[in-house]
Amino acid sequence: MKVNYINLLLFFAMPFSACKKNTTDLKTPESPLIAGIISEKVNFGQMLTISKTVNIGMPKVELYPDTVYTSFNVDDPIFKSLPDGYNDQIVSFRLPKGYMAVFAENTDGTGESACYVATDSAINANLPERLQNNISFIRYMHVNNPGKKGTASTRDQTVQAFNTTQWFYGWSLTRSSLPGQQFVPMTWGKAACSLANVSYLADRPDVDHLLSLNEPDNTNQSNIPNIDTAVRRYKIMQLSGLRLGAPATTQGQAFGDGKWLTKFMSKAQEEKARIDFIPIHWYDWGNQTNNKATDSLTAEGVFKRFQNYVEKVHAAYPDQAIWITEFNANPNRTSVLIHEYFMKLSTDWMNATPFIERYSYFFPNTVPAVNSDFTLTDAGQYWNDLISPKSFSGNIVSAGTQLNAE
Repeated sequence: MKVNYINLLLFFAMPFSACKKNTTDLKTPESPLIAGIISEKVNFGQMLTISKTVNIGMPKVELYPDTVYTSFNVDDPIFKSLPDGYNDQIVSFRLPKGYMAVFAENTDGTGESACYVATDSAINANLPERLQNNISFIRYMHVNNPGKKGTASTRDQTVQAFNTTQWFYGWSLTRSSLPGQQFVPMTWGKAACSLANVSYLADRPDVDHLLSLNEPDNTNQSNIPNIDTAVRRYKIMQLSGLRLGAPATTQGQAFGDGKWLTKFMSKAQEEKARIDFIPIHWYDWGNQTNNKATDSLTAEGVFKRFQNYVEKVHAAYPDQAIWITEFNANPNRTSVLIHEYFMKLSTDWMNATPFIERYSYFFPNTVPAVNSDFTLTDAGQYWNDLISPKSFSGNIVSAGTQLNAE
């Protein structure tokens, strides 16, 4: 049974409306901007093919990228109606290389869903049984595959100083991507999880991933103790059709009985909220005075604790990809060498670990990344010189499970 989601929308009192399976009310005004993007980028090899039969047989139709196909009523040109006769009648698809598609049961992107990323080759696939003849939402778009190493900073000058990183975030929603560096927005707190921001993000061709709540277990950060509230707000952002990250908790609340993220993930599973990756924070809290005879030995101890922590997160959520969006050797350690040794050990390991998609170092005030003129410090230059492979090493579906190339 497909439950109506309109109560959530009324709760936010936004000038939008929704029905679960209604294809009659979508407004689709033409947009010169979107038309220009399509005419510049699209040829027939870049169209998403959806089919009513297995193995992409007839009848089938092709869809343009950088579009959300749904019956959800959003007064925005990037939201368009599914082709006539295809609502709840899609069985298989072909996704071209370099593109991403989200398929969902409900018109607002919620319910049963899956996210496919065609990194290495086109994906030709039948939908899983739970989604066959059960699709009322498709987001189809270009997808980037930057290096794993990124930058966490609130200042564009700092991001630009790190000229070897290809993505960045800054605990914010509205910054622009920079030349060669893609911005990853974040709905930092619950107020940012709104339909207005869904429309804003859906209209941005430079955005394909979205970080969600920042330390909702922390009263000094987004502070959302109520798990039901957090899941409800998270589900709003599924309408964007972006690849979505779970809330990032503090170090002690990522896994284990009764922990904030454990409860969130359980509720999200119950609500069928799709989570494509888990961002985590780690600062070696409690070990800032646990130093060895040398800086290198201290860094090795820090790294072993870091590795152990990340592996425990992975064991708790084995089907999820992981991003480490905040980490360092502890803000209270002032030795640049300890941080640099730890950077090297941790990045070598993360580069070789398939379930880790991205990471970004959090430079503490004691070990800044840049000087006052935004040139790199020694520690910043060390980080900049470290290499990393691409985020995706193969075709991806939903929570990061590897697909066989087709």
